[in-house]
Amino acid sequence: MNTVKTKGNNFRVLLCVILTTLPIVAPAEEQATQNANDWFRSNFRVLLVSDLQDPAHTSQNPDNAFLRLPRYSAALQLRPDLSADTTYVNWSFKPRVTATSTWWRDGATAGERDREARFFVNEWMTQLKPARDLFVSFGKEKLLWGASFLVSPSNVLFRDAEKANPKAEVEGKYLSRVVYLPNKAVTITGISETQREQDAFGGSLRPIRAVKVDVLGGSSQVSVIGYSQQHERFRFGSYGQWTASDAVVLYYDGIVSKGNDAFYPGPDPASPLGGVFTQRYKDSNRYFGTVTAGGTYTFLSGDSASLEFLYNGTGYYDADAENYYALRRNAAAHYFDTSPLAGLSRQTLAGSVNTGTSFLRRCYLMAQVQEREIGNVLDVMLRYVRSLEERSGQVAAILEWQATKRLQVFSINTMAVGGKDTEFSSILAKSFIAGIELHF
Repeated sequence: MNTVKTKGNNFRVLLCVILTTLPIVAPAEEQATQNANDWFRSNFRVLLVSDLQDPAHTSQNPDNAFLRLPRYSAALQLRPDLSADTTYVNWSFKPRVTATSTWWRDGATAGERDREARFFVNEWMTQLKPARDLFVSFGKEKLLWGASFLVSPSNVLFRDAEKANPKAEVEGKYLSRVVYLPNKAVTITGISETQREQDAFGGSLRPIRAVKVDVLGGSSQVSVIGYSQQHERFRFGSYGQWTASDAVVLYYDGIVSKGNDAFYPGPDPASPLGGVFTQRYKDSNRYFGTVTAGGTYTFLSGDSASLEFLYNGTGYYDADAENYYALRRNAAAHYFDTSPLAGLSRQTLAGSVNTGTSFLRRCYLMAQVQEREIGNVLDVMLRYVRSLEERSGQVAAILEWQATKRLQVFSINTMAVGGKDTEFSSILAKSFIAGIELHF
């Protein structure tokens, strides 16, 4: 099988964007010196990335027919970032184009190839400034916050903090915001989703509304966030960090809610698979909390060591985990059936990929060390994440070499540790990413 997908209209739009922005962004060094105070800002990045990954042979992806994970891929990504700051209006525009080639070598998809080109706008935003201390904005944005590495529990809008793979981008969501600055220490932000999303089973999720208050101190910062969804529960989140000394930074990030939206497996004699996923605590009066807590120690050399603990209150206990893996195995066993049971198996496997909780189990520990500017050009980061209940984990190594002022070479490598019926080994056994990034 050899398929080619090309969006011609998108490429014509992209070509116009590139031809318009290249004369602006090409002389980057001249801009830095001549236009430091200009109202317009631009940055143009080009990434060339190759990925070799080893799909795990587990019940989550029977014969690689469900997730269809390619063994090899190569991608060219163009990422122009444009922004303007005027007296009464700010705006930003971040179009993206990706051209990707993929090759399959595993299971039912072995021998297939695919090429795809895609043009989209990852973020755009228009912000009005009706007063010195008031800002109103609308657009497609990503709002990331907190110092946690594993996940930012207080951020219901964006679970991915872009730290597992620093070269990957989270796509923005359509949001409207109102920001009020009563003084230099306090910022109050009202946030509202303007577009509905869907859960793993195709259900419609109501838009989220949030109020966020940031308080900045001399050596600390604390933020609190209140969430609500129409006719649904209220959630309260908070994150903060404290610079205890020149070398030590401590932080936390958490959320508490009445009930939760996660899907849990349970036995069901009426189901041909022996069980179903249900939102067991959707209308519960029980309170659930999820929190990360950690710290970073920076040595005189500039190297750092971090330790972080995650308690995932919506995660599975041992009995839930046993039911989860049993249900997943039953679904995988009927995936290739010609009966209607195959459709139920696919739906069940889709639910098992995204249960509505950031991590499957409850307790995790992360250790990380980072060496910066080795020989003034090389950064190395080593990270290990451990599930304390499954005795499984993931090892990651990220290397970034600043070859020239504009050219960076990078490598992002991960390897799962543990058996097949464990969280980290369910989808990918190994992944090796290498690439270059150019700045103009």
